[in-house]
Amino acid sequence: MELTQQFSSASTRSIPCDIILDILAKLPLKSVVRFRCVSKFCNSSVITPSFVKSHNTRFPIKPIGFLITCSARLQSGQMFFYADYNGGSAVPLLTIPSRFSRYTTKSLNGLLCLDFGICAQICNPSTRQAITLPFVVPVNSPSASSTYFCVNSFGFDPMTEQYKVLNSWKVPGKDPEYRVFTLGTDESWRLVDGGPCYYPQRESICIGGIIYFRCWTSSSKGSKAVLVAFDVGNETFQVNQIPNEISSDGLNETNLIAFGGNPAIVCYDQLDDDDDDDDDDDEDSSLVIVWAMEDCVWIKYGLVMPSDLQELQDQQGKLYFVVGTIHTGELVLAPRSLSEQFYVLYYDVWKNVIRRVEISGLPDYVHQFNDISCIDTVTVSNFEENILSFALTQN
Repeated sequence: MELTQQFSSASTRSIPCDIILDILAKLPLKSVVRFRCVSKFCNSSVITPSFVKSHNTRFPIKPIGFLITCSARLQSGQMFFYADYNGGSAVPLLTIPSRFSRYTTKSLNGLLCLDFGICAQICNPSTRQAITLPFVVPVNSPSASSTYFCVNSFGFDPMTEQYKVLNSWKVPGKDPEYRVFTLGTDESWRLVDGGPCYYPQRESICIGGIIYFRCWTSSSKGSKAVLVAFDVGNETFQVNQIPNEISSDGLNETNLIAFGGNPAIVCYDQLDDDDDDDDDDDEDSSLVIVWAMEDCVWIKYGLVMPSDLQELQDQQGKLYFVVGTIHTGELVLAPRSLSEQFYVLYYDVWKNVIRRVEISGLPDYVHQFNDISCIDTVTVSNFEENILSFALTQN
């Protein structure tokens, strides 16, 4: 404590400020966050645009592991954990009260958007910060009672380095409304024109300044789905047709991911014995089909998963879904619910080999508390550390 007091008083007077900032810029983000508590000077200086830019030059934003999101017990909040690609114990990063979001975007430069319909939160687990955006409409507005197709997506424009939230809202029988909120610029939501007259789904990814999300063309069961692209920079829309081979019966059985720098839809099927001459090798194997959209053209990749996957799924009584890729080019598969033993799988497309790592330290409500009423939904995505402070994004 005495050392801290000396640093915050005498040391800051004897050491030039630019030298202090240069030292801080060379420290990992975790250390910089700790030094914010040392003095008012450190706290205010490390959130300035010049320092953030200097720190990012030395520590570029890149995936360092997994960000795992799950509900707190009794849905009292949302918990965020960091896990190394090699597995091991998960590290708690942040818990946001007081409820569990309907949908959480994938990590985008280390930031996430929590969707609550007419309300959204942006959080940065690296700095343990979260901000709540203004309501899209007043809570007592008549339209606020119909938010089933009211979805918030998150995007980043690399040209302007701006983060934006896109709110897509379709009420049956009415024209859709699309609104944008720019962090650090807007004080309220702005209506944008040109959006398609479709029903948005709670899923999205942002690649190269484009937010991709799927929509139903109607609210009736079995309607066709399309892939909508929203340019974060110029705020324009483009509708892309989805191949008819992709099932429109339910989005829960497919995934929207980034694959080789392109948007892709992953479908799942069970491989029949008649599909291949070698019954011994293909018995109890799963078929994963990746549809990647490259230059507005859909390319189909059929992947026969090793029998190890089916054996693990049978053993745990749960399915594993493709959630993305990592720097090695391997596909990442993870379950959608917590369990006593939580695994993440890596699939090498070229070698047709699956390896797995175990991640411990995550809550397991059924076994820990014998509580089967808790929602044990879990999401896994790549995680990047980001020093960005929301003090920079607020007026």
